[in-house]
Amino acid sequence: MSKETTQKINQVINDFGRSPLHDTPLSNTLTASPDIVLAMTIDALIKARPISHGLAQRTINKLIEAGYHDINILSNSSWEDRVSVLAEGGYNRYREQCATNLGELAKLVLEKYDGDLNNLLHQASFNRDEAGILMKEIKGVGDLAVEVFFNNVQSVWPCIAPFVDSRSLKTAVYVGIREDLDYIYKVLEEDPVRMSWFANGLSEVRLEKKQDVI
Repeated sequence: MSKETTQKINQVINDFGRSPLHDTPLSNTLTASPDIVLAMTIDALIKARPISHGLAQRTINKLIEAGYHDINILSNSSWEDRVSVLAEGGYNRYREQCATNLGELAKLVLEKYDGDLNNLLHQASFNRDEAGILMKEIKGVGDLAVEVFFNNVQSVWPCIAPFVDSRSLKTAVYVGIREDLDYIYKVLEEDPVRMSWFANGLSEVRLEKKQDVI
């Protein structure tokens, strides 16, 4: 690829890059702790719904403020508790279903993964495709939610990298970066955290309709 392509990759990460769980109190806590991985799962569950980016972000913040990234707090919450928190975030259209899905998520994590979704990765033998299949056992998680999750979790599960969700790959093609993830990863010094920032940066470009400034 050309020098211009390399410059565009760097522009995306420098001007639009976002950390996993950005704009939440957890954005500076990048570890593979059970809380962080669960928070990334909840983030994906919300963002995969056809709602505005701003509404999704407000809802995620409310869920984190409620402590639902702690499996014990989430599992001990009632359906009514979860509906109330979602309502505080302005999450109305899918509120009841999402409250149910969050309860089912807690049950699955406790019963199948001993309270820690890192065990999902072990069960998948650190294989990205297998991890995606297991993630879709979570109610409300489909292909799009898995992609949103992988954008973020590659920062703490390096075996997932390099990854960019399919919608953002189309953005990469539009701005002239193309789809060569191995090249992009090389430019980013094969750093899974920077790859996550880049993937989220492309999402930001797409959501804010900034394609023409790259």
